Amino acid sequence: MTGPSTALAAAPAAVNRPGVAPRPMDSTAIEKELTALWRAEAEANRQAGAKQPLSRTLLHTLIIVAPDHAAADQARAIATGLSPRQPARTIVLELNPAAPAALNAAVSLTCITLPGGAAAVSGEQVSLVAGGPSAARRLTGAVLPLLLTNLPSFLWWMQGSPVAHPLLRDLAPVLDRLIVDSFTFAALNRELAALQKAIADPHFLPIVSDLAWARLAPWRYQTAQIFDAAATRPYLQQIRTVEVRYVAGPTGLAGLFAGWLAERLGWKLAARAPDALRFEGGQVLRFLPVTSIAGVPAGYFAGVTLTAADGAQFEVSRHGSTCTVTHQRLADLQTERVMPLRLESPTEWLGHELSRLSAVPTYEAALRLLTAGAAEPEIVG
Repeated sequence: MTGPSTALAAAPAAVNRPGVAPRPMDSTAIEKELTALWRAEAEANRQAGAKQPLSRTLLHTLIIVAPDHAAADQARAIATGLSPRQPARTIVLELNPAAPAALNAAVSLTCITLPGGAAAVSGEQVSLVAGGPSAARRLTGAVLPLLLTNLPSFLWWMQGSPVAHPLLRDLAPVLDRLIVDSFTFAALNRELAALQKAIADPHFLPIVSDLAWARLAPWRYQTAQIFDAAATRPYLQQIRTVEVRYVAGPTGLAGLFAGWLAERLGWKLAARAPDALRFEGGQVLRFLPVTSIAGVPAGYFAGVTLTAADGAQFEVSRHGSTCTVTHQRLADLQTERVMPLRLESPTEWLGHELSRLSAVPTYEAALRLLTAGAAEPEIVG
Protein backbone atom coordinates (compact mmCIF):
# COMPACT_ATOMS: atom_id res chain seq x y z
CA MET A 1 0.00 0.00 0.00
CA THR A 2 1.28 3.48 -0.78
CA GLY A 3 2.19 5.40 2.37
CA PRO A 4 0.77 8.86 3.01
CA SER A 5 4.00 10.69 2.25
CA THR A 6 4.44 8.86 -1.05
CA ALA A 7 0.85 9.51 -2.02
CA LEU A 8 1.18 13.17 -1.19
CA ALA A 9 4.37 13.46 -3.19
CA ALA A 10 2.65 11.96 -6.22
CA ALA A 11 -0.50 14.04 -5.91
CA PRO A 12 -1.30 16.50 -8.72
CA ALA A 13 -0.86 20.18 -7.98
CA ALA A 14 -3.89 21.94 -6.55
CA VAL A 15 -4.95 25.57 -6.69
CA ASN A 16 -7.61 27.54 -4.89
CA ARG A 17 -10.45 29.20 -6.81
CA PRO A 18 -11.83 31.79 -4.44
CA GLY A 19 -15.32 33.16 -4.26
CA VAL A 20 -15.85 36.64 -2.84
CA ALA A 21 -13.49 38.48 -0.49
CA PRO A 22 -14.02 38.02 3.28
CA ARG A 23 -17.31 39.55 4.41
CA PRO A 24 -19.93 38.98 7.11
CA MET A 25 -21.73 35.73 6.29
CA ASP A 26 -23.81 33.32 8.32
CA SER A 27 -23.65 29.55 7.84
CA THR A 28 -26.60 29.51 5.42
CA ALA A 29 -24.93 32.12 3.21
CA ILE A 30 -21.68 30.14 3.30
CA GLU A 31 -23.44 26.98 2.09
CA LYS A 32 -25.14 28.95 -0.70
CA GLU A 33 -21.83 30.47 -1.74
CA LEU A 34 -20.17 27.04 -1.87
CA THR A 35 -23.08 25.62 -3.90
CA ALA A 36 -22.78 28.50 -6.36
CA LEU A 37 -19.04 27.84 -6.75
CA TRP A 38 -19.68 24.15 -7.39
CA ARG A 39 -22.28 24.97 -10.03
CA ALA A 40 -19.95 27.43 -11.74
CA GLU A 41 -17.16 24.85 -11.77
CA ALA A 42 -19.49 22.17 -13.15
CA GLU A 43 -20.60 24.50 -15.94
CA ALA A 44 -17.00 25.39 -16.79
CA ASN A 45 -16.19 21.68 -16.92
CA ARG A 46 -19.14 21.01 -19.22
CA GLN A 47 -18.14 23.79 -21.57
CA ALA A 48 -14.58 22.45 -21.60
CA GLY A 49 -15.92 19.15 -22.93
CA ALA A 50 -15.45 17.01 -19.83
CA LYS A 51 -16.80 13.49 -20.38
CA GLN A 52 -17.79 12.94 -16.74
CA PRO A 53 -19.95 15.24 -14.62
CA LEU A 54 -18.30 16.94 -11.67
CA SER A 55 -18.71 14.89 -8.48
CA ARG A 56 -18.72 16.33 -4.98
CA THR A 57 -16.58 13.93 -2.91
CA LEU A 58 -15.42 14.99 0.55
CA LEU A 59 -13.93 12.59 3.12
CA HIS A 60 -14.07 14.63 6.31
CA THR A 61 -14.26 18.07 7.88
CA LEU A 62 -10.91 19.55 8.91
CA ILE A 63 -11.04 22.51 11.29
CA ILE A 64 -7.75 24.40 11.66
CA VAL A 65 -7.28 26.96 14.43
CA ALA A 66 -4.64 29.52 13.44
CA PRO A 67 -3.32 32.07 15.97
CA ASP A 68 -2.80 34.88 13.42
CA HIS A 69 -3.05 35.81 9.75
CA ALA A 70 0.35 34.37 8.76
CA ALA A 71 -0.51 31.02 10.34
CA ALA A 72 -3.91 31.07 8.63
CA ASP A 73 -2.21 31.53 5.24
CA GLN A 74 0.05 28.58 6.05
CA ALA A 75 -2.98 26.52 7.07
CA ARG A 76 -4.74 27.23 3.78
CA ALA A 77 -1.62 26.27 1.82
CA ILE A 78 -1.28 22.99 3.75
CA ALA A 79 -4.97 22.18 3.23
CA THR A 80 -4.58 22.86 -0.50
CA GLY A 81 -1.62 20.49 -0.63
CA LEU A 82 -3.63 17.75 1.10
CA SER A 83 -6.74 18.11 -1.03
CA PRO A 84 -5.85 15.99 -4.08
CA ARG A 85 -5.47 12.84 -1.96
CA GLN A 86 -7.62 13.69 1.06
CA PRO A 87 -10.46 15.92 -0.19
CA ALA A 88 -12.17 17.69 2.66
CA ARG A 89 -14.16 20.67 3.77
CA THR A 90 -11.48 22.70 5.53
CA ILE A 91 -12.58 25.42 7.94
CA VAL A 92 -9.74 27.76 8.88
CA LEU A 93 -10.43 29.74 12.05
CA GLU A 94 -8.19 32.79 12.11
CA LEU A 95 -7.93 34.28 15.60
CA ASN A 96 -6.79 37.77 14.74
CA PRO A 97 -6.85 40.28 17.61
CA ALA A 98 -5.56 42.98 15.24
CA ALA A 99 -8.48 42.64 12.80
CA PRO A 100 -11.63 44.75 13.10
CA ALA A 101 -14.08 43.53 15.75
CA ALA A 102 -16.17 41.33 13.45
CA LEU A 103 -16.57 37.76 12.24
CA ASN A 104 -15.98 37.60 8.48
CA ALA A 105 -16.00 34.63 6.12
CA ALA A 106 -14.64 33.71 2.70
CA VAL A 107 -15.04 30.51 0.69
CA SER A 108 -13.14 28.82 -2.13
CA LEU A 109 -12.83 25.53 -3.96
CA THR A 110 -9.57 23.65 -4.36
CA CYS A 111 -9.15 22.33 -7.90
CA ILE A 112 -6.72 20.11 -9.76
CA THR A 113 -6.17 19.75 -13.49
CA LEU A 114 -6.84 16.30 -14.89
CA PRO A 115 -5.20 14.76 -17.97
CA GLY A 116 -6.74 16.39 -21.02
CA GLY A 117 -7.09 19.78 -19.33
CA ALA A 118 -10.38 19.27 -17.50
CA ALA A 119 -10.61 20.38 -13.87
CA ALA A 120 -11.80 18.48 -10.84
CA VAL A 121 -12.72 19.89 -7.44
CA SER A 122 -10.75 18.25 -4.65
CA GLY A 123 -11.90 20.20 -1.65
CA GLU A 124 -13.63 23.21 -0.11
CA GLN A 125 -12.13 25.91 2.08
CA VAL A 126 -14.02 28.18 4.42
CA SER A 127 -12.06 30.92 6.21
CA LEU A 128 -13.56 32.51 9.31
CA VAL A 129 -11.67 35.58 10.53
CA ALA A 130 -12.46 36.50 14.13
CA GLY A 131 -11.37 40.00 15.05
CA GLY A 132 -11.24 40.47 18.82
CA PRO A 133 -12.66 38.41 21.73
CA SER A 134 -16.34 39.03 20.97
CA ALA A 135 -16.02 37.62 17.45
CA ALA A 136 -13.99 34.65 18.72
CA ARG A 137 -16.86 33.73 21.05
CA ARG A 138 -19.13 33.39 18.00
CA LEU A 139 -16.91 30.86 16.24
CA THR A 140 -18.54 27.77 17.72
CA GLY A 141 -21.96 28.82 16.46
CA ALA A 142 -20.49 29.50 13.03
CA VAL A 143 -18.61 26.19 12.79
CA LEU A 144 -21.20 23.69 13.99
CA PRO A 145 -23.65 24.09 11.06
CA LEU A 146 -20.75 23.69 8.60
CA LEU A 147 -19.67 20.22 9.77
CA LEU A 148 -20.32 17.52 7.17
CA THR A 149 -22.97 15.09 8.37
CA ASN A 150 -21.95 11.45 9.01
CA LEU A 151 -18.29 12.13 8.22
CA PRO A 152 -15.34 12.43 10.63
CA SER A 153 -14.46 15.84 12.05
CA PHE A 154 -10.83 16.70 12.82
CA LEU A 155 -9.49 19.74 14.66
CA TRP A 156 -5.87 20.78 14.18
CA TRP A 157 -4.71 23.31 16.78
CA MET A 158 -1.66 24.77 15.08
CA GLN A 159 0.17 26.39 17.97
CA GLY A 160 0.24 25.93 21.74
CA SER A 161 -2.06 23.85 23.89
CA PRO A 162 -5.83 24.05 23.34
CA VAL A 163 -6.82 22.14 26.48
CA ALA A 164 -7.90 25.18 28.50
CA HIS A 165 -9.36 27.12 25.57
CA PRO A 166 -13.15 27.63 25.53
CA LEU A 167 -13.29 26.94 21.77
CA LEU A 168 -12.06 23.38 22.28
CA ARG A 169 -14.43 22.92 25.21
CA ASP A 170 -17.36 23.85 22.98
CA LEU A 171 -16.28 21.83 19.94
CA ALA A 172 -14.97 18.71 21.70
CA PRO A 173 -18.34 16.86 21.78
CA VAL A 174 -18.55 16.85 17.95
CA LEU A 175 -14.89 16.04 17.20
CA ASP A 176 -13.50 12.64 16.28
CA ARG A 177 -9.87 13.69 16.58
CA LEU A 178 -7.87 16.54 18.09
CA ILE A 179 -4.44 17.11 16.52
CA VAL A 180 -1.95 19.17 18.53
CA ASP A 181 1.75 19.92 18.19
CA SER A 182 3.47 19.67 21.57
CA PHE A 183 6.64 21.00 19.92
CA THR A 184 4.95 24.42 20.08
CA PHE A 185 3.83 24.22 23.73
CA ALA A 186 5.03 27.23 25.71
CA ALA A 187 4.85 25.72 29.24
CA LEU A 188 5.78 22.18 28.21
CA ASN A 189 5.50 20.32 31.53
CA ARG A 190 2.22 21.88 32.59
CA GLU A 191 0.64 21.58 29.15
CA LEU A 192 1.69 17.95 28.68
CA ALA A 193 0.14 17.15 32.05
CA ALA A 194 -3.07 18.94 31.04
CA LEU A 195 -3.14 17.04 27.75
CA GLN A 196 -2.71 13.71 29.54
CA LYS A 197 -5.51 14.65 31.94
CA ALA A 198 -7.82 15.34 28.98
CA ILE A 199 -6.95 12.02 27.33
CA ALA A 200 -7.69 10.17 30.57
CA ASP A 201 -11.04 11.94 31.04
CA PRO A 202 -13.84 9.60 29.85
CA HIS A 203 -16.00 12.65 29.09
CA PHE A 204 -13.41 14.04 26.64
CA LEU A 205 -14.46 12.38 23.38
CA PRO A 206 -11.83 13.26 20.72
CA ILE A 207 -8.87 10.97 20.17
CA VAL A 208 -5.69 13.02 20.62
CA SER A 209 -2.68 12.86 18.34
CA ASP A 210 0.48 14.94 18.23
CA LEU A 211 2.51 16.18 15.27
CA ALA A 212 5.59 16.01 17.50
CA TRP A 213 5.04 12.25 17.56
CA ALA A 214 5.00 12.26 13.75
CA ARG A 215 8.35 14.10 13.71
CA LEU A 216 9.87 11.27 15.75
CA ALA A 217 8.62 8.43 13.54
CA PRO A 218 11.93 7.74 11.72
CA TRP A 219 13.86 7.80 15.00
CA ARG A 220 11.50 5.35 16.70
CA TYR A 221 11.65 3.07 13.66
CA GLN A 222 15.44 3.04 13.36
CA THR A 223 15.97 2.54 17.10
CA ALA A 224 13.52 -0.35 17.22
CA GLN A 225 15.03 -1.89 14.09
CA ILE A 226 18.37 -2.38 15.86
CA PHE A 227 16.79 -5.06 18.02
CA ASP A 228 15.00 -6.95 15.26
CA ALA A 229 17.98 -9.28 14.83
CA ALA A 230 18.18 -12.39 17.02
CA ALA A 231 21.72 -11.44 18.13
CA THR A 232 20.69 -8.05 19.53
CA ARG A 233 17.20 -8.78 20.88
CA PRO A 234 18.43 -10.12 24.29
CA TYR A 235 20.09 -6.76 24.93
CA LEU A 236 16.66 -5.13 25.37
CA GLN A 237 16.63 -6.53 28.91
CA GLN A 238 20.21 -5.44 29.60
CA ILE A 239 20.11 -1.71 28.76
CA ARG A 240 21.23 0.31 31.79
CA THR A 241 21.94 3.84 30.53
CA VAL A 242 20.50 5.90 27.69
CA GLU A 243 21.64 9.26 26.34
CA VAL A 244 19.09 11.23 24.33
CA ARG A 245 20.50 14.11 22.30
CA TYR A 246 18.65 17.06 20.78
CA VAL A 247 19.62 20.29 19.04
CA ALA A 248 19.75 22.93 21.77
CA GLY A 249 16.31 24.54 22.05
CA PRO A 250 12.83 23.25 22.94
CA THR A 251 12.99 19.95 24.83
CA GLY A 252 9.64 18.42 23.89
CA LEU A 253 10.84 16.01 21.20
CA ALA A 254 13.62 14.61 23.39
CA GLY A 255 11.19 14.12 26.28
CA LEU A 256 8.57 12.43 24.12
CA PHE A 257 11.15 10.06 22.60
CA ALA A 258 12.43 9.25 26.09
CA GLY A 259 8.92 8.46 27.27
CA TRP A 260 8.39 6.13 24.32
CA LEU A 261 11.71 4.32 24.80
CA ALA A 262 11.35 3.85 28.56
CA GLU A 263 7.77 2.62 28.21
CA ARG A 264 8.72 0.16 25.46
CA LEU A 265 11.56 -1.17 27.64
CA GLY A 266 9.13 -1.64 30.53
CA TRP A 267 10.93 0.78 32.85
CA LYS A 268 9.08 2.32 35.82
CA LEU A 269 9.86 5.95 36.62
CA ALA A 270 11.37 6.48 40.08
CA ALA A 271 12.71 10.04 40.02
CA ARG A 272 13.30 12.94 37.70
CA ALA A 273 15.94 15.65 37.57
CA PRO A 274 16.37 18.63 35.24
CA ASP A 275 18.62 16.61 32.93
CA ALA A 276 17.75 12.96 33.63
CA LEU A 277 15.12 10.36 34.41
CA ARG A 278 15.85 7.53 36.87
CA PHE A 279 13.97 4.25 36.98
CA GLU A 280 13.17 1.61 39.58
CA GLY A 281 15.53 -0.98 38.10
CA GLY A 282 18.51 1.39 38.37
CA GLN A 283 18.40 2.49 34.74
CA VAL A 284 19.24 6.12 33.94
CA LEU A 285 18.16 8.17 30.91
CA ARG A 286 20.06 11.43 30.40
CA PHE A 287 19.30 14.37 28.12
CA LEU A 288 22.09 16.17 26.29
CA PRO A 289 21.66 19.31 24.17
CA VAL A 290 24.10 19.57 21.25
CA THR A 291 25.25 22.57 19.27
CA SER A 292 23.34 23.64 16.20
CA ILE A 293 23.31 21.45 13.10
CA ALA A 294 23.11 23.15 9.70
CA GLY A 295 19.61 22.89 8.26
CA VAL A 296 18.11 21.36 11.42
CA PRO A 297 15.72 23.45 13.57
CA ALA A 298 16.43 24.01 17.25
CA GLY A 299 14.88 21.34 19.44
CA TYR A 300 14.89 18.64 16.77
CA PHE A 301 16.10 15.17 17.63
CA ALA A 302 19.85 14.54 17.25
CA GLY A 303 20.39 10.95 18.38
CA VAL A 304 20.27 8.28 21.06
CA THR A 305 22.87 5.95 22.61
CA LEU A 306 21.85 2.86 24.57
CA THR A 307 24.49 1.12 26.73
CA ALA A 308 24.06 -2.41 28.11
CA ALA A 309 25.38 -3.81 31.38
CA ASP A 310 28.31 -5.50 29.59
CA GLY A 311 29.33 -2.30 27.80
CA ALA A 312 27.68 -3.06 24.45
CA GLN A 313 26.43 0.12 22.78
CA PHE A 314 23.74 0.86 20.22
CA GLU A 315 23.54 4.32 18.70
CA VAL A 316 21.47 6.21 16.14
CA SER A 317 22.84 9.68 15.34
CA ARG A 318 21.92 12.48 13.01
CA HIS A 319 24.54 13.17 10.34
CA GLY A 320 23.76 16.62 9.02
CA SER A 321 20.18 17.22 7.97
CA THR A 322 19.76 14.34 5.53
CA CYS A 323 21.23 11.16 7.04
CA THR A 324 21.36 9.01 10.16
CA VAL A 325 24.20 6.70 11.17
CA THR A 326 23.50 3.56 13.21
CA HIS A 327 26.42 2.12 15.19
CA GLN A 328 26.54 -1.22 17.01
CA ARG A 329 29.48 -2.10 19.28
CA LEU A 330 29.31 -5.69 20.57
CA ALA A 331 32.59 -6.88 22.15
CA ASP A 332 35.07 -6.88 19.24
CA LEU A 333 32.38 -6.46 16.58
CA GLN A 334 31.47 -3.00 15.32
CA THR A 335 28.98 -2.25 12.55
CA GLU A 336 27.81 0.97 10.95
CA ARG A 337 24.90 1.73 8.64
CA VAL A 338 23.99 5.03 6.97
CA MET A 339 20.34 5.73 6.17
CA PRO A 340 18.70 8.71 4.43
CA LEU A 341 16.62 10.99 6.64
CA ARG A 342 14.04 13.10 4.86
CA LEU A 343 12.64 16.08 6.75
CA GLU A 344 8.92 15.77 6.16
CA SER A 345 6.72 18.83 5.85
CA PRO A 346 3.74 19.81 8.03
CA THR A 347 1.55 18.80 5.08
CA GLU A 348 2.88 15.25 5.30
CA TRP A 349 2.72 15.09 9.11
CA LEU A 350 -0.90 16.21 9.03
CA GLY A 351 -1.67 13.82 6.19
CA HIS A 352 -0.53 10.91 8.35
CA GLU A 353 -2.92 11.92 11.14
CA LEU A 354 -5.89 12.40 8.80
CA SER A 355 -5.42 8.85 7.53
CA ARG A 356 -6.51 7.20 10.77
CA LEU A 357 -9.28 7.44 13.33
CA SER A 358 -7.98 5.08 16.02
CA ALA A 359 -5.95 6.06 19.06
CA VAL A 360 -2.15 5.65 19.16
CA PRO A 361 -1.53 3.49 22.27
CA THR A 362 2.27 3.94 22.20
CA TYR A 363 1.91 7.74 22.20
CA GLU A 364 -0.57 7.69 25.06
CA ALA A 365 1.66 5.33 27.05
CA ALA A 366 4.68 7.60 26.53
CA LEU A 367 2.66 10.59 27.69
CA ARG A 368 1.47 8.73 30.80
CA LEU A 369 5.05 7.87 31.74
CA LEU A 370 6.24 11.45 31.27
CA THR A 371 3.48 12.95 33.38
CA ALA A 372 3.29 10.27 36.09
CA GLY A 373 3.49 11.45 39.67
CA ALA A 374 3.59 15.19 39.11
CA ALA A 375 1.01 17.85 38.29
CA GLU A 376 3.76 19.68 36.41
CA PRO A 377 6.26 16.98 35.40
CA GLU A 378 9.90 17.95 35.19
CA ILE A 379 10.95 16.21 31.99
CA VAL A 380 14.09 18.10 31.12
CA GLY A 381 15.44 21.53 31.91
